[in-house]
Amino acid sequence: MGSCSNLHITLFTTFIYFQLLSLQLTQSVDIIKVLTDNHDFNILTSLLSASGVIQDFNNAQGNVGVTIFAPTDADFAKLSQSGRFQSLGAQQKALVLKFHGIHSYYPQGILKTLVNPFQPTFATEATSAGSYRFSLSNFRGNVVIRTGVGNGSVVLKTIYDQKPVAIYSVSDVLLPRELFL
Repeated sequence: MGSCSNLHITLFTTFIYFQLLSLQLTQSVDIIKVLTDNHDFNILTSLLSASGVIQDFNNAQGNVGVTIFAPTDADFAKLSQSGRFQSLGAQQKALVLKFHGIHSYYPQGILKTLVNPFQPTFATEATSAGSYRFSLSNFRGNVVIRTGVGNGSVVLKTIYDQKPVAIYSVSDVLLPRELFL
């Protein structure tokens, strides 16, 4: 009877261990907190929260992950001088924000080697298969994002990189050609 009792305790302990492990693996990253803790992303965090786009990014964590390209407050300030972003409607602003996310986790090592001329974004998923895509390339060791508007944006630094979330600071707000050409 003692060995049967020990077996039950072992099985129960193993069950609890795997339940805790499973819980640990499914914990999501607080994207807003990561951005807020880095101080240069207040406008982005405000826009993500107000538009509800943060929910799309958070929901992706449980699937294949998410990669976010985060423009700084200074980048939004440069864009606001032109008035182009402010003149968009709420749905169009949400598409611009979704354009900054990829529905896959790309750690820095992979991102630097990734060359994709037609990278779909969250905005692609919200619209149609052929729209709201950008190209990723590597130029002199830098990851460059080309949207078809302007000269392209450069990935400046890693803000957060732990599966299932990668967040990179970029040199400009990514402007989809569907809205800005």
